[in-house]
Amino acid sequence: SSSSSSSSSSIASIGNSSCASGGGSTGRGFDGSSGTARLLLRGAALSTGLAMSGVLLMGTSADAPPQVTPVSEDGPYARPTSLTGIPGSITLYQYEVCPFCCKVKAALDFYKLPYTVVEVNPLTKSEVKWSKGYRKVPIVKFGDEVLTESSAIVSRIAAEAEAAAGGAAPGTAKPAADAGGWFGSKARSKDMGRPAVATPLGGVTTFEEMAWRKWVDERFVKLITANIYRNWDESQQSFKYITEQTNWSWGTRELARYAGAVIMWQVGKKMPAKYNIEGDLREALYAACNEYVDAVGPGRPFLGGATPNLADLAVYGVLTAVAKTPTFNDAMQHSRIADWYARAADAIGPSSRVATLGSEWGLAKAGNPVTGKAA
Repeated sequence: SSSSSSSSSSIASIGNSSCASGGGSTGRGFDGSSGTARLLLRGAALSTGLAMSGVLLMGTSADAPPQVTPVSEDGPYARPTSLTGIPGSITLYQYEVCPFCCKVKAALDFYKLPYTVVEVNPLTKSEVKWSKGYRKVPIVKFGDEVLTESSAIVSRIAAEAEAAAGGAAPGTAKPAADAGGWFGSKARSKDMGRPAVATPLGGVTTFEEMAWRKWVDERFVKLITANIYRNWDESQQSFKYITEQTNWSWGTRELARYAGAVIMWQVGKKMPAKYNIEGDLREALYAACNEYVDAVGPGRPFLGGATPNLADLAVYGVLTAVAKTPTFNDAMQHSRIADWYARAADAIGPSSRVATLGSEWGLAKAGNPVTGKAA
């Protein structure tokens, strides 16, 4: 369900991935003074910003088609029924601030599955050169099996973890009467994914969980993206946050910060029209946050009822990707999602990441809470 585009000659076209990236490598350092080095640095800046947003410069949300399409029972949002068991090793190939990668991390953390992270260089992608024909992150090595596309990965993780625990999907209930909008009858099937059971606090139906996960990929991510680049100041602050997750030198970080901010500020101007976002961008984001909170309702802590379901994990993961940005701070302060977010953080708990390997471009400095490394 992903599209792709690439170009070897221009930083304005970046090869798609579930979090977009691209380009090639000349083997030159980013701190060099040659034109090639400067071009690579500008490419790195743009690639980093696209990795954070998960949105193509020339295309669509990387993990979702450009238009909302009906949920199907055999799509990435359905839990698979052909399972192999939880393997002895799980490895996530990612970008640290990619929202789609953060969705996968939220699922792994919630189900307490230990995993190793391999940080991928967005230009060379040398860490995934073993994956012939598919180098979009996230990629998960699930034992000897390779899983791709974030929503499909999360569905598989959930199905395996739930099967291992001897239970059905948490936070889902048997389908109720048809509803309109995202939950219209055209998208309904008799049995979406694994059999659903009622939860103590009345979690949503399996179908509704799938529909809300699709809403995250096709609506919420786009609103987040448009907001983090909505003006010059915010583009600059967003790239400050992004580059703080790297081990680049101070000079490289500053150049990447300003070059990336300039490029994405210009791109951001076109996003509202491209993604059909009407009115003020912040108000649209607040409305989306409140829409989700309203779906959760006042009588239960999560959309899944007593515990988060996969839609809860998806919303949480996307929001964590932009933590400490003005967009995140404003959403917490001016919408009603902050209490839900705090509950989700408590329910998911600490990261079950056991190691971080790979390219140093995306590794947070020691002591940064993104990686949980000790100072």
